[in-house]
Amino acid sequence: MAGAAPGGERAKVQSYADSLEAVRERDRKVQAMADAIRPHVPKLDAKYLADEMTTVDRQRGHLEVLLSALLSGLTNVVAFTVDELGHEYTGLPGLETDKVNLHDVGHGKGFGKLTAEEIRFAVRRQHMTLIDTIVSRLKKAPEGDGTVFDNTTICYFPDNGETHHSHGTEFPFVVVSGKNAKLNVRGKYIRLPNYGDAGHKTLGNWYTTLLNAYGNPVKHYGDPDPGLARFGIDQTGAIKQFTA
Repeated sequence: MAGAAPGGERAKVQSYADSLEAVRERDRKVQAMADAIRPHVPKLDAKYLADEMTTVDRQRGHLEVLLSALLSGLTNVVAFTVDELGHEYTGLPGLETDKVNLHDVGHGKGFGKLTAEEIRFAVRRQHMTLIDTIVSRLKKAPEGDGTVFDNTTICYFPDNGETHHSHGTEFPFVVVSGKNAKLNVRGKYIRLPNYGDAGHKTLGNWYTTLLNAYGNPVKHYGDPDPGLARFGIDQTGAIKQFTA
């Protein structure tokens, strides 16, 4: 049937066929891993399957799926968008019955008995409880001569930079790293020079560092910052403080 179609339509049909075959191949691989996956199928409480649940419970439910995927070997990389400024948070400690608009909080609005700054702290604390759960569970899972966490690096990206409407001049990361990580970051607080100062680096340099450390020696990830040109800042290469 596809062979009789005009060239453009034939290409579309072939693309659809390739996509279906890719899905089938993925399913075959998952089926072959059934014995490894079965012990790690997430055991979710009924509240995690309800039509209505709090933001906090939804995050915990997603976390169980995330951990199951890692521990079963379905993947070795996961990304978890915990929330964002459009979220209306429910279930926050101290505000369990309130619906908290994070965008309004960013503009200084408090909810219930908590100020905007106290709510920001509560949200970040909630984020850290999720990271603590990930680390604790991975530390209990054996892998090789150690644990899964030994071979894991967790990058926590902030929900905003130096202000609500960030310019990106301050963008702190929290990196939680096992002992076998290929970056020299364990047990350190590292602050790089300010924008335009000698030694200043960008987020592009951070991603370049990660790629170089794990076998992809790119000179630079992403577009360079044209605003740094007037300072003569070299934007290529890995960040030496992280690789020394």
